[in-house]
Amino acid sequence: MSGAHHPRSDGRGAKVADGAVVALVGRPNAGKSSLYNRVTDGDARVGNFPGITVEVLEAEAELPDDCGAVRFVDLPGIYSLESAADADTDEGTARAFIEGREKAASVSDAPPFAVVQVLDATRLALSLRLTRELASRVSRLGLVVTQADVLDREGQRCDGELLSKLLGVPVVVVSARDPSSKPAVLALSARLLREPATPRDAARAMDPDAVAKRVVTEKTSVADEERARRARTEKIDRIALHPVLGPVLFLAAMSATFAAVFLVAEPVSSLIDGATKWLGSKLGPRLGGGYVASFVNDGLIGGAGTVLAFLPQIVVLTVALELLDASGYLARGVFLVDRLFRKMGLGGKALVPLLTAHACAVPAIRATRILRDPRERLLTLLVLPLMTCSARLPTYSLLISTFFAHRGPLVQSLVFVGLYGAGIFSGAVASAVLQKTTVRGRPLPLVLEMPAYRAPEAAFLRKATARGVRGFLGDVGTTIVIASAALWVLLNVPMPGARHDPSLANAPAAVVRVNRSVAASLGRSIEPVTRHAGFDWRINVGLFGSFGARELMVGTLGVIYGLEDVGDDQTPLRAQLRAARTADGKPRYTTSTALALMAFFVFACQCMSTVAALWRETRSWRWPLFVLGYTYALAFVAAVIVYNVAGWLTG
Repeated sequence: MSGAHHPRSDGRGAKVADGAVVALVGRPNAGKSSLYNRVTDGDARVGNFPGITVEVLEAEAELPDDCGAVRFVDLPGIYSLESAADADTDEGTARAFIEGREKAASVSDAPPFAVVQVLDATRLALSLRLTRELASRVSRLGLVVTQADVLDREGQRCDGELLSKLLGVPVVVVSARDPSSKPAVLALSARLLREPATPRDAARAMDPDAVAKRVVTEKTSVADEERARRARTEKIDRIALHPVLGPVLFLAAMSATFAAVFLVAEPVSSLIDGATKWLGSKLGPRLGGGYVASFVNDGLIGGAGTVLAFLPQIVVLTVALELLDASGYLARGVFLVDRLFRKMGLGGKALVPLLTAHACAVPAIRATRILRDPRERLLTLLVLPLMTCSARLPTYSLLISTFFAHRGPLVQSLVFVGLYGAGIFSGAVASAVLQKTTVRGRPLPLVLEMPAYRAPEAAFLRKATARGVRGFLGDVGTTIVIASAALWVLLNVPMPGARHDPSLANAPAAVVRVNRSVAASLGRSIEPVTRHAGFDWRINVGLFGSFGARELMVGTLGVIYGLEDVGDDQTPLRAQLRAARTADGKPRYTTSTALALMAFFVFACQCMSTVAALWRETRSWRWPLFVLGYTYALAFVAAVIVYNVAGWLTG
């Protein structure tokens, strides 16, 4: 169902100037992204625009009648161009882009620029408020009214011809899911770019509510099927928006999302990890062993394996979030938990990345893109590393089973629960402190409309997922591989002047390399400081190794103690840690040491992948370095306090 309504000019068929740009603008959930994918066939890439920090998509499309190619830009979904003061908000980004392009297009012989606003026919009055703002800012404006099929099922129709006459702008009424919407939007774009700019006085002075009432009219009868659909929606909302049951259901949905990221993606990640190890075992003998083979296997292939192991989580999370958002349920859940989260300086949508971070911080950092307020998004990014991710569990398991086994399963379970609770509590405290110190400013008010329940489009989900995977591989993946190679150098290359330890004469080559490595020398040099937390040079080297991935703490300690392949069976390493003695015969590690190390892991951003993901989302090293600084400071102070207090209590 589509139709165009506006007088045609005599310039039909004239070629559009090179460099022409059409910006798609609209409110969230208006169908803008679906229409953009329809018009551009999903051939989207992230645009690089001066002064624009929010991710903006762009793609080229051919106009009809041999008018040439035009670049379509998908601006962030916005409610208003006049309400935001922060240039980094979605509204600020859209306003900066439109004003910049309008100014550039006003220069003689400059490529033309047009804005096509996407309006939701089922909420036309709300969308027309944005139309009124656009009419005073742009010289070429066209309207695409979507959801025509939904309006039809509701027993209503939108008179596009009347809307065009009332506003004095070209109007197209379409359904974004209908293939015919593509030629209709392209024809509208060609007309806007060819015709001279015209005054928009009628659109500037209109009353959105009055116009909407005139152009959206009821049909003679509403089908019984539609009445039943409306009744089902009301019944669902009575449960989904219930003040008690609603939050419980939303928390369950978010927990299911977290479980999917953790459980569904984990087997695939394990297969990828096994494949990279198999590849390394095949390449190793051909490279002749030694440093070259180790660098290729552990540094490069290991780094690439770390990158690939995150892909299943990225895919599952992207699909889950798109399903929740496109179905209309996410908006309802956000409404329910927003009041609670605002006490911590966050909004309701922050629950999604915070829960996801308990599986892995990398996909959780990407999930912060659903947050409109840049201040809230930054605050969420800064506290996400404090959540207890699954990569911490091998270290927690090793320490609890080694030093708390004699206290029984109940105490061990309580320690595990306490570690998770400590992560959540520290995140809440850090959020409250940071919003009053580092990330100051007033949060954006909650502006929300309840979209209709809809079935998400499979093609849209597929394209959004592919775009997320490409972005992760291109930015985060490269950084992880480089950092992995650098860590290999620290853990394997001998420190100049390092002496050979006679006690390691019969030790495996990997054990010798680690003991003589740059990391071991650094670990020994800082031991006088870390000793206050109960950490000797061996634990320090384990912490260096675990920066590549937290779970490597166990493997690195295993190598130091002559156990090269510490997998699921940690029994030999547990025995080594319990048996380790200092020169005077005292236990090298105690319960106090274990508690201090766990306290350190609760706070420290001990993960290069997290740092790389933070850099990608903020496009600056300032905030990743800030996270490293404040989390490591907290971690060390907490470790020192816990070690000394625990030592005093245990006597």
